[in-house]
Amino acid sequence: MRTLILVVLFMLAGCATTGGHSVDKSTMAQGYYEKGLAYFQQKNYELASVEFNRSIQTDKYHKWSYYMLGIISNIRGRLDESEDYFKKAIKADKKFSEAYNALGEVYSKQQKWDDALKCYQKALDNKLYPTPHFAYLNIGLVYMAKKDYPNAVEAFRSAKQYASQDAYWGEIVLDLGSALVEEGKTKEAIEELREGTALEPQNARLRYGLAQAYLKDGNKKSAIQEFRKVKELDPDSDLALKANDYLKTLR
Repeated sequence: MRTLILVVLFMLAGCATTGGHSVDKSTMAQGYYEKGLAYFQQKNYELASVEFNRSIQTDKYHKWSYYMLGIISNIRGRLDESEDYFKKAIKADKKFSEAYNALGEVYSKQQKWDDALKCYQKALDNKLYPTPHFAYLNIGLVYMAKKDYPNAVEAFRSAKQYASQDAYWGEIVLDLGSALVEEGKTKEAIEELREGTALEPQNARLRYGLAQAYLKDGNKKSAIQEFRKVKELDPDSDLALKANDYLKTLR
């Protein structure tokens, strides 16, 4: 199963928490949080954790500090600890979609599919969630793992609709194409993947996915063209080696 999407939104560093506590405490907690983010970006998780813990010791309602501690625990493979931090973040804000999405990712790693899906849906229940495509993408990946391809296709289509060609758009189209192939709708997969390569012509992964779809559809000539394009775009990659193996057998 491909890695699910766990989002760290650094642009939210300026979002202070609100509540009945003093402005001074909130300001101090936010300062610790921002120091923690700086360390996190440097992958210095020890010092980042120190600052995030200072933040929540100063302001127990600082949801983003709990969230980032959950992210760090997830990276370290401490899933029980990560789950606990995300639940504390949600306790601080019942509509904290990013935390629900991250908690769903923890459950997905443990193959607790039903719990994961509930969390992703909770993220989507918040109509102000700015990045719903992440939750839809993760839902699609869960259904792919369960081999429920029609529901995977539906989720990936929703993710594509909301992504609006951000950095994950190409990956979403690739996943949608894969789900359609698995569902037996190869021509629809080709249509989606051709749209993807038209908008992201330098995306070797999309080219490779399109080549495989063409091959599945029996279009050997078009498959060869796309495999060659993969080698041109990313000649030193593992993907290029796989494309070359296909080309050897297709000649």
